[in-house]
Amino acid sequence: MECAAVRPNAIGALLTVWSMAAGCVDYEGAVDPAHGLPDVVVAMPQFRRDVLPIVERRCAIGGCHSVASRQAQLVLVADSAFEAIIDQPSRIVVGEVLVRPGDAANSWLAILISDDVVRRKGVARMPLGSGALTPNQVATILNWINRGAPDD
Repeated sequence: MECAAVRPNAIGALLTVWSMAAGCVDYEGAVDPAHGLPDVVVAMPQFRRDVLPIVERRCAIGGCHSVASRQAQLVLVADSAFEAIIDQPSRIVVGEVLVRPGDAANSWLAILISDDVVRRKGVARMPLGSGALTPNQVATILNWINRGAPDD
């Protein structure tokens, strides 16, 4: 009879330990922070070769800036991403422009992917839900904007 009483307690203890361990797992952290993309700074990035893959993989997904979801009325899929961001006004902060060619410091998209909370004006850092872009990905996008954000 005593063994029967011990077994449920042992099972309960194991379940408790397991649930505590599972609660410590970082489910938000990405195994690959670059999400399968090259994680290098590109000094002279081209839109289609270097920037668009980042945008497609990190922004034009699921409930974000896909054709189906259009968050902030912004679609960032291959055939419309360039036109959607160049000299286009922000739909969430009046007076901001998504990409000002040659001026990453004043491009809203660049501000949104930065870690500067004050410059983001209370808006969450993009991309939401999948972790920040890597510093190299951010630098590549900034380099592209600063070189005039050409459609190349």
